[in-house]
Amino acid sequence: MSEGLLLQSAHRFEINTTPGVSPGTYARLGAGLNNFEVSLNEEVAQDTYLDGDGFATSTVTGAQLIITFSGHRKLGDPAQDFIFGNMLELGSGRETDFKWTLPDGTLIAGACTIANIEGPSGDSNSKSEISFEIHFNGRPTATPPAP
Repeated sequence: MSEGLLLQSAHRFEINTTPGVSPGTYARLGAGLNNFEVSLNEEVAQDTYLDGDGFATSTVTGAQLIITFSGHRKLGDPAQDFIFGNMLELGSGRETDFKWTLPDGTLIAGACTIANIEGPSGDSNSKSEISFEIHFNGRPTATPPAP
């Protein structure tokens, strides 16, 4: 990866549209989407000890990697059709696998749940706005790029 500003379009996201089937069918997630936000949803224990002069110490005790996507609904896109085709499902009906390739080639992958599916919505003279979240279930694997 060269030096300079990182463009968000250099990230690549893929969702398994055939969960439970090995090796699965991965569709690129990106058409119609114009924003993503990554969060670790950390659990933090904050403790104050007698030797800290009244100041606390924080320890991250847990986390869940969550990626929130937003943009416009694109009918016919395999990834979006899979997500919105399962919006009324609960439990395992929202579970699949997800891959995120970072611009440097690092691959983050694992089982996930699709959550908080919203839309399509918006004004009558605008594109249908959507959003949804990918919640990794457990610690995803991180594979560094090949040298």
